[in-house]
Amino acid sequence: MYKKGRNASVLSTPSSSGQNSPTKTNYTTMSKNEPTLVASSSSLKKESKASTNMPSAATSSLPATSSSTATPSSSTNKNNVTGNQVEDSPHPVPPAVLKKRDSQITKDLMISYSHADKDVMVKIRDALEENGISVWVDVSGLQAGVDFLSKIGQAIIDCKLFLSLLSKSSVKSKYCQDELALAYVSNRSIFPVTLDNAKELKPMMDTGMKLQLARYEWTDLGRDPNNFKEGFEALLKKLKDDLLAQQAADKMESEQATDRSEKAQPERPGLKRQDTRHKLNIKSKRNTSGTDIGVEMMDPEQFWKEHCGGSKDEIEWSKFEEAFGTVFKSQLEQMLDAGELEWLYGVLKREMEVEEDGILYKFNLQAFCNIDGIYQPLWDRVNDQASESFAMTKVFDMDSSVRVEAIENLGKYRSAAVIDALRDLLVDTDANVRAVATISLARTEAKDPVTIKFLMKTLNDKDRLVREAGCLALGHLQAKQAVNKLLHMWRNDVISHVREAANVALGQIGGDEVEKAMRVTKVLADEIRKLTTA
Repeated sequence: MYKKGRNASVLSTPSSSGQNSPTKTNYTTMSKNEPTLVASSSSLKKESKASTNMPSAATSSLPATSSSTATPSSSTNKNNVTGNQVEDSPHPVPPAVLKKRDSQITKDLMISYSHADKDVMVKIRDALEENGISVWVDVSGLQAGVDFLSKIGQAIIDCKLFLSLLSKSSVKSKYCQDELALAYVSNRSIFPVTLDNAKELKPMMDTGMKLQLARYEWTDLGRDPNNFKEGFEALLKKLKDDLLAQQAADKMESEQATDRSEKAQPERPGLKRQDTRHKLNIKSKRNTSGTDIGVEMMDPEQFWKEHCGGSKDEIEWSKFEEAFGTVFKSQLEQMLDAGELEWLYGVLKREMEVEEDGILYKFNLQAFCNIDGIYQPLWDRVNDQASESFAMTKVFDMDSSVRVEAIENLGKYRSAAVIDALRDLLVDTDANVRAVATISLARTEAKDPVTIKFLMKTLNDKDRLVREAGCLALGHLQAKQAVNKLLHMWRNDVISHVREAANVALGQIGGDEVEKAMRVTKVLADEIRKLTTA
């Protein structure tokens, strides 16, 4: 995912320096067929903005790391509660007057909020629980010494509904931005609730937050106690309707799975693209901005016919950019901050598979807009792609407060949309992000040829952490297509950690070809050593 022209508050990630610093790597065996890496808790806790202290890519890879040892990146202890309340933490430990609740049990709903809005949050939480909706917030059952940032990330992943309290404080909070991004990529039903005037809040939001919330129906709760009842009742109905819809969908899915199992032993189910966000939250509606709805609903065929030469099957990318920018000028101005248009075009160019010749083919534009066999409006697809790209980068940024939980739980999603977004991150300008995306792709268990092809490219990365992660990912997925390249790296890579990772990957893949090649290489190495010591 390209970051040209992005402002630092939206997407900036720490640069990678000192990538080849020595790190002790311990390999162990998680199961008979899955040799992998385990990192000590001390090495995982050293993740920080400075990559000089970053552990080997493998130490953050395929084995699950517990929340108590794998903390979100932080160069200080300010986000870990060890006794008294920490004033500068994102969600400080609450005073004793707040009732403690058991935070270990999965709840219906998670509330994301700024500590400045704690009083309103407590009022909403209590009212929801009185109406039968169980709630998780960061004051629930978190004792001193608990890594509450990890708990927050896990709560987002486990909950059914995600309520984002929007205020002048929360929209500027990196932690609230991270939490929303994780809820977005993990397909939670999102319910924005405004405490301050929405027109004042939107200009204060970064581009990612604006995009992720654009299609949801916002509930205006405000701060006036006299208006609370009316706003809360509207919110409560939406939440209960969504919970009922999820229960019905789960029941149907369970019945269908039972039917399949009775008929035959099914193969591993294929990946299914995530529903677009406006379908997830059943009561959410597309928020229009007063622009020409006809333009926004234009399908790729119509756009091509009217703006890309009609009967021609190809167009220069520069001309497509010009046409797109003219047709959707007002939408782009509302979507992006200054300097971000170049970034968006970079994302679209990659997604529409424009090669070095700079030519966009009509069938690639159609494929971009085709979701599960249905052509989506071009603007909707661009909007979804931009939202997803911002959210994925926010979540997997090395400075993200929810990154560890996202990596550990990606196996729960395994949607084509998440996998596509992770592929995008493999070409991010930050080596740390590329390494994390490589590891995360392996966790999705996606073994399709396209994913393997993308992972193979990581073996040529200039950064040793990315190459090491690529070896382990391909080994975990038992990608036989990678055997020759892994053998080459095992023999020739200049970094010992990468050679060792390639060795482990080859062992995971196995097979006669691997055994023969490794045996020959070891015999040759022994003969060379004998000659040098003779």
